[in-house]
Amino acid sequence: MAKRTNSTGKAQSSGGRTARGDASRAESARDAVPVDPELMRTQRMCERRRFREKDVSIARMVGDIGRQAKRDVERSGATAEAWRTCMPADLVEETWIESASPAQLLIGVASSPAAYAVDRALRAGVLAELRRVLHAPGLRVRTRIGKSPAAELPEPHIEPKPAPHGGFPRRPGTR
Repeated sequence: MAKRTNSTGKAQSSGGRTARGDASRAESARDAVPVDPELMRTQRMCERRRFREKDVSIARMVGDIGRQAKRDVERSGATAEAWRTCMPADLVEETWIESASPAQLLIGVASSPAAYAVDRALRAGVLAELRRVLHAPGLRVRTRIGKSPAAELPEPHIEPKPAPHGGFPRRPGTR
């Protein structure tokens, strides 16, 4: 490197650093202890695994719920309407749509006899009509027996236990 002097009279290299700064840096590099690669690896891992604050905002959940609701309306809006128009009215009252996709329709049914009646209706031509109305030639319809999510369950009536024949035993020290 070519040395030159600046207006203050200090020697400088062509890189703009002082010769004194270069020498002190070279001395400190010689005196420095080599760093263990395993220690460096451990420090990098600790930085990656450090505690991160949880995102407590509900914006992401609200967005997810909105997207899911939009998807449900798109899927089951037309599907529900087609189900109500194609199925006999007495069977529509005992069924509900649990999930709908372009390839499959999962129908909840209140009882086994109702499931049998739905199966008979589907085989009698309702399935072909659903496929035509929904423009889904490969549509499959599955039934599942269970309780309707909209059905209100009555509160159980709990009878109080009768008192023992001789009355309740008294604790000592009470009247």
